[in-house]
Amino acid sequence: MKVQIIRTEPKNGVFFAREALEYGTKKQDVERSVLNLYEEVKYQEILGFGAAVTESAAYNYALLTPEQKKRFLQLYYSSEGGIGYNFGRTHINSCDFCPDYYCYVEEGDSTLETFSIEREKKYVLPMLKDILAFCEQELILFASPWSPPAYMKDNESPFKGGSLKEEYKPLWARYYAKYIKAFAAEGVTISAISVQNEPKATQTWESCYYSADDEREFIEKHLAPVLDEEGLGHIKIIIWDHNKERVYDRARDVFSSEFVKERVWAVGHHWYSGDHFEGPRLVHEQFGKVLISTENCGIIHDDVHKLAERYGRELIGNLNSFMGAYCDWNILLDENGGPYHNRFAKDVVVNGVTLESKSKGCYAPILYHTEQKELIVTPIYYYIGHFSKFIRRGAKRIAVTTFRWDVPACAFENPDGSLVLVVQNSTEEEVPVNLRHQNTITPFTLAPRSIATVILKQ
Repeated sequence: MKVQIIRTEPKNGVFFAREALEYGTKKQDVERSVLNLYEEVKYQEILGFGAAVTESAAYNYALLTPEQKKRFLQLYYSSEGGIGYNFGRTHINSCDFCPDYYCYVEEGDSTLETFSIEREKKYVLPMLKDILAFCEQELILFASPWSPPAYMKDNESPFKGGSLKEEYKPLWARYYAKYIKAFAAEGVTISAISVQNEPKATQTWESCYYSADDEREFIEKHLAPVLDEEGLGHIKIIIWDHNKERVYDRARDVFSSEFVKERVWAVGHHWYSGDHFEGPRLVHEQFGKVLISTENCGIIHDDVHKLAERYGRELIGNLNSFMGAYCDWNILLDENGGPYHNRFAKDVVVNGVTLESKSKGCYAPILYHTEQKELIVTPIYYYIGHFSKFIRRGAKRIAVTTFRWDVPACAFENPDGSLVLVVQNSTEEEVPVNLRHQNTITPFTLAPRSIATVILKQ
């Protein structure tokens, strides 16, 4: 058995450092600091890892030189030279991470005859096409709406919540179908859609409220029938797409309809309300649905090292709670964490120039510094990469036990039979680990505040 360890220690400037370990160098009766692997116990299959191509990300991508674009694509979508992304998200109409607000129809259009994705041809579609041309694997892409057009909502605005008017529900369902077909005509396949991004939130930016009853009835009476009528019955549906503290409640209530339970493919969740790893686990245990982490990010002025560690903890916790796919938020932002619009009440302008605050944008794993004209690879990139680079599509999670809560771990068997362990040291001390596999002990140490991937291969 060959064993390799890949280490990242941001405080020491160490990223993806590789070394070989000698398999089985301790007696098998070791009891302390033991981390057990049991590949005979298998759980969910892994679909992939990736991030969202928002218009803000695509806007920044358009600023790159051809050489920088090539490097960017390699960093994310190459398995050898990068971290092997093969999953992604984009938005239907604008979201807050667009330079300004837009939708695909003219105000009051009751037939969708003015529907056009011309806006997406400037930034989003060129970036997606470059990714599709470069990506080594099939890119599984899903799309989420932040808000219907203003005239379809009871608050007559794309912003600050509001709900979809009853009379516009059939038309809004048709809107999804038009979007999917318009992207397909451009050579970009949308495999799945979520009903609504963050349906419980009332935001200063694009948002729309759906209760569980609203979401269930919209799928049953409008969205699923329209997709079927339009020859899009293969399009998968994702519900919730919001924080984990109510992920089980939403699944339970939406799946009170057997039709909807059968038609829905996955339950999406975000991280903004805390860990709540038990929530996705409950959804899996009760309903057996695919679980997708559909959005995570942190504020641009957060401690990036602590934020990277949070990413590691989130990924391990979610994977151990049956997550099958992971999608980070913006794949590329500028040094201010933008551009964005309407994220703060004092800055809101419905149409036209928005005088936005530059102080509280969001981190992306890679930033583009617009003044220095340089790509900045943050520690977040490497923490995500310890999973996405080494856990292949089709891998199955296997059983692991660890010896302390602040040294969390998860493990997988890849389709080629190799075993992948990801373990994080969240402490300020060096931690010895005795990796126990098939009654054989392989020792190694974890540096303070670090993450490591261990690969075992015949």
